[in-house]
Amino acid sequence: MKKFLSLALVLCMILALTACGGGSDSGSGSGSGDGGSSSDGGASSDSGSTGGDSAGYDELTIIAAHGASEATSEHASFMKFKELVEERSGGAVKVDLYPNQQLGGDREYTEACIQGNVTMGGPSAANMAPFVPALNAFETPFMVSDRETIYAALDSDAGKALLDSLEASGLKGLGYFENGFRQLTCNKEINSLSDLSGLKIRVMENEIHLAIWTALGANPGPLAFGELYTALQQKSFDAQENPAELIYNTKFFEVQDHVYRTNHIYTPYIIYMNLDVWNGLNADTQALIQECMDESVAYCREICAENEQNCFDAINESGRSQVYEVSDELYNEMVAACANVYDLVIEKAGGTYAQDLWAAAGFSPN
Repeated sequence: MKKFLSLALVLCMILALTACGGGSDSGSGSGSGDGGSSSDGGASSDSGSTGGDSAGYDELTIIAAHGASEATSEHASFMKFKELVEERSGGAVKVDLYPNQQLGGDREYTEACIQGNVTMGGPSAANMAPFVPALNAFETPFMVSDRETIYAALDSDAGKALLDSLEASGLKGLGYFENGFRQLTCNKEINSLSDLSGLKIRVMENEIHLAIWTALGANPGPLAFGELYTALQQKSFDAQENPAELIYNTKFFEVQDHVYRTNHIYTPYIIYMNLDVWNGLNADTQALIQECMDESVAYCREICAENEQNCFDAINESGRSQVYEVSDELYNEMVAACANVYDLVIEKAGGTYAQDLWAAAGFSPN
């Protein structure tokens, strides 16, 4: 209840600032993250089109939210988008960026965007799945092992269909930033599947993630991302799993002395915009926003691999934790243990979303 009231208060302040021509200092704030109009016309004054400028672009202030810190590639990519769209629109399109869960976690600001109080967001696919079940396709364990393969799948018709599936929830899918390959952290050595037995691991509140770690023999449980550091510090959980940038930037390595490069799931950030706001824009403004987002996606891909390696290197140099490669034997054991999870992915994604993504990635669960 307190989180809801805080989010509502922040949104009210944003709306007041926007109405007065103000906004946030993009890139400010603290915290961490995992992570047109409405029927009453509210979104039009909040974050929608208010007319055109001499270049033919609609005037628009985009309130953009995400949950990651300013040190991540997601934030850098949003900043690239802000730079590109503001410059090319001649200032007609402005971006007020709120990182670090300033507007709530992935689910909170996604719901706010659906309602028209936030214009743009970039949550992890798993946290979007309650709104857009098709995105469960991305929770396929061990679907890909390299970036080139997943990038090709994201750019395929299957990847575009998954973005299009957001429209049923009132969102316009614009592209994918990278969260990265998910890795395991814990306070014990993991040399075989038996070492995972009974391991109390925090996972996102997603049925597929729970099923994966149950199949691997662990004892998974959900917990809000903002509470995770303290829970690991107090040993309420033995382990957690997240991409390298989040492990490093949220300092999980300070309270977990083993980081295993399991690469068990590739997690994209889903970049979306309120559909009513999008539909209220003229064709030139839509084309500009999509063009700038496409270039920002390309920029994200340029920096992600290096950022990930820098995080691994910094963890190793910290003296607090160590990064370990997973043996081929353990990796194969983990893949085999997840054999019964794939039917659940198909069920939760619905339609042929999972199968189409698998085909685009050259993956077969058999």
